Amino acid sequence: MVKYILKRLAILLVTLWVVVTFSFFLMQILPGTPYNNPKLSDEMIALLNKQYGLDKPVWQQYLSYLWNVLHGDFGTSYQSVNQPVGRMIAQRLGISVQLGIQALIVGLVGGIIVGGISASHKNDKIDATLSVLATLAISMPSFIIGLFLLDYFGFKWNLLPLSGWGTFAQSVLPTLALGLPTLATVSRFFRSEMIETLNSDYIQLARSKGLNGRQVAIKHAYRNSMIPVLTLIGPTTAGLLTGSALIEQIFSIPGIGQLFVTAIPAKDYPVIMGTTIVYAAMLMVAILVTDVITSIVD
Repeated sequence: MVKYILKRLAILLVTLWVVVTFSFFLMQILPGTPYNNPKLSDEMIALLNKQYGLDKPVWQQYLSYLWNVLHGDFGTSYQSVNQPVGRMIAQRLGISVQLGIQALIVGLVGGIIVGGISASHKNDKIDATLSVLATLAISMPSFIIGLFLLDYFGFKWNLLPLSGWGTFAQSVLPTLALGLPTLATVSRFFRSEMIETLNSDYIQLARSKGLNGRQVAIKHAYRNSMIPVLTLIGPTTAGLLTGSALIEQIFSIPGIGQLFVTAIPAKDYPVIMGTTIVYAAMLMVAILVTDVITSIVD
């Protein structure tokens, strides 16, 4: 197991280097500049380029940026004066992580429960209803679900706060908007695994020994059907990370997703690259943890 983890960590570091390199050179070929103020003269722009090291050859900029990233320095924001990108991300990272973990818990726990109910009522009205709802949730992007929740629970019924972050009530709608598509995906996957498990020989043996349906489901079917679901955590985490940016923007949540979205039109390249690297690192760590947990649980 130790050798396996070390190998995966080496792959993770190489992948991060590819992400850093790709994001850096992608920023170089993007059109436009971060200096959108028309009052800036050529002399002032030259001074700014010198301040941020943009007057150097591209290969020198790349090596300098790579060295700084290795030391945890993502540079300084172009739009927020004298604000280190690392500090800006650190101030918002906890919020995004909390939102992602809440959505992941809702998706996994809710999906397993709904999928189990659907499998236990295979091909009846409950199964059909849950299947239709799951298909709708999978088909709709998370930001569409977020707007729907805002309209009804926020504007029309005035049950939950519309925006902001800091209280549990403020986290409910964005968590549901981000977690419902995951819940639907997990429920469909778990339903299929549960039905296959319930038709297995060892399940028939357990029933022949006198175990009732509830004992068979909890002690045998649920436990063995959960193992394949663990493999969904990696792709699910990727979906939550990419979807959280729009959700944070819609609900005015001060996370790194909102920081990323606002940095794009402003062409704040250090912020864009810094958040991209952090997103990539979080995703790869989640996949690594998932693989280790799957090996332990199996």
